[in-house]
Amino acid sequence: MFLTYLFAVLRSFIYGTTVYFTGDLIRSVDVLDVLALRFFMSFVVLWLLKVMRIVKIEVGVRDVMTVDRRSKYLRSLLLAALFEPVLYMVFETVGISTTTGITAGVILSLAPISSVICESLVLKEKTTGWQKLFLLIRVFGVGYIAVNTQSADGKDTALGIVLLILTVVSGSLFSVFSRHSSKAFSAMERTYVTATLGMVVFNSINAVRHLVEGDIVHYFDPYFNWSNMLGFFVLGIVSTIVATAMNNYSLARAPASTLSVFGGVSTLTTVTIGVCTGEQLMLYHIIGLVMIVVGMVGVGYIQIKRDKPLKK
Repeated sequence: MFLTYLFAVLRSFIYGTTVYFTGDLIRSVDVLDVLALRFFMSFVVLWLLKVMRIVKIEVGVRDVMTVDRRSKYLRSLLLAALFEPVLYMVFETVGISTTTGITAGVILSLAPISSVICESLVLKEKTTGWQKLFLLIRVFGVGYIAVNTQSADGKDTALGIVLLILTVVSGSLFSVFSRHSSKAFSAMERTYVTATLGMVVFNSINAVRHLVEGDIVHYFDPYFNWSNMLGFFVLGIVSTIVATAMNNYSLARAPASTLSVFGGVSTLTTVTIGVCTGEQLMLYHIIGLVMIVVGMVGVGYIQIKRDKPLKK
């Protein structure tokens, strides 16, 4: 289980940095271009790894057309891909563009609460009274920051906060369905399917937009601006492939609610980057973060003691 939790920490750290890189990219690149080109890069790299047999990926269109032992898990795999990246990325990208990095990081820290609720509804898993108490503390921490931030920084909007909450819900549903589909599909196969669906959906929408605007010949222009390439590399390779593969590996071996508790690492990473890049850390941020960390540690400690390693 050590590797499972190590991957959970590392992917949370990576996800925490994506808030900064997404926010930085959308200052000079259209949101749809960011989404489309991010997943185009991810798909091309994964496809090359597949055809060169560097990574074993045995999933394709045939899985949709045939009936075998994996068929009953295919629906869960496709639902996972729908919730993340498609819905998750839309909500996250637009949400981040209308909130500060600190606020975005704090709201995204609601993932453990959302995961517990989704697991309870979909997988019928239960939480203890102590876990509910620690989750409530975490809710108060996030709510306290959200209420105070609204009056302290004009960049935050109600729409942005709502979209980030929907991001959290989408991510939790992805985790639940990805975990279920892990009984038939490997971590890299699940990563390949999610990246492929993201590439198809976002590039289809973006291609239509460029055709309507009459600038389809400039579709890949953002790639030729070297100042954008670090952002695309982090989002397209490090986050979409590496971190997602780590996440999928961990989900096959531990409940989503347990793993999502490590999202506190993502919150702390995002807040640290925000402060280092000039955003102001207020007293209410500190108070809220303390409550979030207390809730995270409490839920995580109880859950890890309860959970037994899951065999894939």
